[in-house]
Amino acid sequence: MDAFGEERWIYNLVIAHLKYKQMQQEDYIKRQIDQLGQVLGKILSDLLGLKTKGQISKGIETADQALKNTIDLNIEDLCTIPTYKFMELLQANNKLSNENFEMLANILFLLGNEAGYLDKNNKKKRKLNERSLIIYEYLNRVSSTYSLDRNLKIDKIKNAL
Repeated sequence: MDAFGEERWIYNLVIAHLKYKQMQQEDYIKRQIDQLGQVLGKILSDLLGLKTKGQISKGIETADQALKNTIDLNIEDLCTIPTYKFMELLQANNKLSNENFEMLANILFLLGNEAGYLDKNNKKKRKLNERSLIIYEYLNRVSSTYSLDRNLKIDKIKNAL
C-alpha cells in the first residue's frame, strides 16, 4: 500500500468511527425522547384515571412532581413562563418530540379544565389553557397530519378564553 492509500484508509477509518459515534449519540437521544414520551403518557393516563375516581388532586400532585422530574418544570413554572417565550423554552429542552408536545398539551388542557384545580378568580385555568393552546397551535403549524381532536380542543379553549 502506498502513502496515499494508507492516508485514505486512515481517513475512511476516522470517518467510520465518527459516524458510529454520531449514531450512538442519536440512539441515546432517541431513547431519552421515547422515555419522556412514556412518562408523559403515564401522567396523562393517571390523571384521567384519577379524575374518573374523583381523586384529581392526587393526580395533580403526581403530575406536578413527574413534570418537574422529566422536563425540570412543574405546573406553576409552566404557568409563569411568559407566553412569548413558552414554546422557545420548551423547544430548548431537546427531549420533546411532537408526540411529547401533544401529550404535554393534553395534560395542561386537562388540568386547565378541571374545576378542582382553579383558584378563586380562574387565573390558573386561564394560564393552563393558554399554554395548551400555544402548544396545539404550534403542532398545527409543524405537523403534516391533521388532528380533529386537537382542533376541537383549540376551539374549546378559544371559546373559554
